[in-house]
Amino acid sequence: MRKFTIQDRIILDDMVDMFTHEMNARQDEADLIGNRLIITREYWTLMIKEVQQKINDFTTKKALSHSNKFRTK
Repeated sequence: MRKFTIQDRIILDDMVDMFTHEMNARQDEADLIGNRLIITREYWTLMIKEVQQKINDFTTKKALSHSNKFRTK
């Protein structure tokens, strides 16, 4: 199986970061209007961490180093 390269990681990191941002925005919006979402922020956070770990496992060492160095958290 082919591992993720630096170019792959740029896209994947951006995707995960955008999803996390959107999830937090929706959760904050629901909190403001008093709605309770079916899937909680805590559950989404656990799932995001799990996906991130799987992505890391299938990434080349060079790409993982680059991602850790340049990715904003």
